[in-house]
Amino acid sequence: MQFRVLLVCLILLIPGCFSDEERPDFNGKDLGEVDVFKFTLNDQNQSTYSLEDDEGKVVVLAFVYTRCDDVCLLIANNLKVAKSQLTEDELSKVQFVSVTIDWRHDSPEVLRNWSEDMGLDWPHLTDWNSDQIHTTYSAYDVVPYDEEDYQDIHLQPVYILDTNLKGQVVWSEYDWPIDLFLEDLRTVIDME
Repeated sequence: MQFRVLLVCLILLIPGCFSDEERPDFNGKDLGEVDVFKFTLNDQNQSTYSLEDDEGKVVVLAFVYTRCDDVCLLIANNLKVAKSQLTEDELSKVQFVSVTIDWRHDSPEVLRNWSEDMGLDWPHLTDWNSDQIHTTYSAYDVVPYDEEDYQDIHLQPVYILDTNLKGQVVWSEYDWPIDLFLEDLRTVIDME
């Protein structure tokens, strides 16, 4: 009798020992730990910024530009509000980063003035017609701004990368619910 009970317990326990860890349910699009391009660009203070500098932190990566008067303002404001709702402990584990999609116009000085006017306190990145900026756009599926044929309505992604700089989730809508975005961000923070 005891042997049968032990055997039944083992049969029930063994599948759990060998199953893959279940992925969390995200509100945004689940990327399944995709590898991302680890760019190096210049920030609004004309300092070099490398995505690899933030390995070990969860990275919120947005693509916006300063002359945008609709979608980018919503994205930047949503990120600002989301960041303000994080605890001190959560803030120590997260880095917010923006990359301009208008590299022709958004110089470090323009980005510095814009971020100060908007009250944004994270790196805003650009580069002048470099392979890095173009590869970044391509790798993150971003359409750069072009005055002649840019769409009026554009959807710029906001990525949440884990501490190993793997893409976990992306938000592609421009006016996403902050509470659901925060839920996803906290899920990625808690994965570590």
